[in-house]
Amino acid sequence: MKIKKTRFSTMLSDLYGRDNYQAHLIVGREYWWNFPETSDVYRATGRSWNKLKITYRRSGCIFYQIIDAPNLGEQFCPVNCFLSSTLIFADLDPIEDLPFIKESGIEKCKQIYCFDDTRTIIHNWDNSQECNIDEEKFMKEYPNDYITIMTMKSEA
Repeated sequence: MKIKKTRFSTMLSDLYGRDNYQAHLIVGREYWWNFPETSDVYRATGRSWNKLKITYRRSGCIFYQIIDAPNLGEQFCPVNCFLSSTLIFADLDPIEDLPFIKESGIEKCKQIYCFDDTRTIIHNWDNSQECNIDEEKFMKEYPNDYITIMTMKSEA
C-alpha cells in the first residue's frame, strides 16, 4: 500500500516549539532566513533568502555572518526573537537532530515522515513524499500509527 508521508517544516520553532528552539542555535551551524527588502543583507546580496552561519553565542544573543556577504561583518540578534525562532536549518539529519525520531522508532519514522527540502538538505533519510508499506506488517508493528494513517487516508 502506498501512503503519503507527513511533511515537517525545518524551521526551528516548528521542529522544537517556541520555548525549546534556543538550544538548537549552534555555533558553526548554518541556517536560512528570509531578510526583508529594506535590510542591509538584501541590499548586499540582492535576494531575500540568505544563508547565515552562527559564529558566536553569549549573553542571550547569537552572532552570525551572512555566507554570501562577508563584507557586512558580523550581525547579531537575541536568542529569543522572531529571527532566531524562524531560522531554517541549512542541513538536517533527522536521526541526530530530532530526539523524537529515536524515541518513536527510526524505521517507523522513515516510513511516515519527510521534511521540507525547499532550502534544507536532508541527510540519512529517504525524503520522498510517499512510501510503500507492507500494510499487514505495519499494522502489527505499529497499530496506533496504522489507525492514524488509515484515518488520514480516508479524509483525503
